[in-house]
Amino acid sequence: MSRKLGILGGMGPLATVEFMQKIIAQTPACSDQQHIPMLVSNNPQIPDRTAFLISNGDDPYPVLKQGMEQLEQAGAECIVMPCNTAHYWYPRLSNTCRVHMISILDSVVTEAQQRGYRKVGILATTATMATRMYQTKLAQKQIAAIAPEQDQQQAVMAGIYAVKAGDVEQGHRLMKPVFDALLEQGADAVILGCTEIPVALAETVFLQPEQCLDSLNILAKACIDWATADSAELVA
Repeated sequence: MSRKLGILGGMGPLATVEFMQKIIAQTPACSDQQHIPMLVSNNPQIPDRTAFLISNGDDPYPVLKQGMEQLEQAGAECIVMPCNTAHYWYPRLSNTCRVHMISILDSVVTEAQQRGYRKVGILATTATMATRMYQTKLAQKQIAAIAPEQDQQQAVMAGIYAVKAGDVEQGHRLMKPVFDALLEQGADAVILGCTEIPVALAETVFLQPEQCLDSLNILAKACIDWATADSAELVA
């Protein structure tokens, strides 16, 4: 296993570590040498993505681009961002990136399509919801989307920031009722579309895997597929 994966992380740092653990746990390896080499930029100082998109905070793009370039210079052959909201800048970054990039949004929507889902709920940051990143891509695949109500969305954001602050239990208490409500509205499954959410709902992911589209886990699998593909598959 020699292909080097670059991880543009820190958004937040706990989610980045969880993402790495998911890659390691699922890689078909029998020794250290069979695992995927990872170059990690775990930079928590990247400006808050939601603050920029919702309330005129500092623009994260220059710091994201700098981190991407540092990973390229360090030898990364593929770069991923384990942050859904940061994918607002994915088109700009991928257009200038010199190596392959994998989109967490495309990976999740493709998984939903492959599972045959026709209607899915979305748990994500307020910025991800407002920019309709998931809704647009789901509509392109003829998959209907269900969004939380305003008060539910406020609970989701409070839960996300609780996880960022290290209070995973509070994140679970705030987000699990919203997850359940989306299923009650007819969702086949729920996109856990912020990388803090699978951390908070880890028990739910374990107990109800078919009703969870875990964005962290799906991106981890896409990275393993990339690293283990033969050269012909990468060119295709």
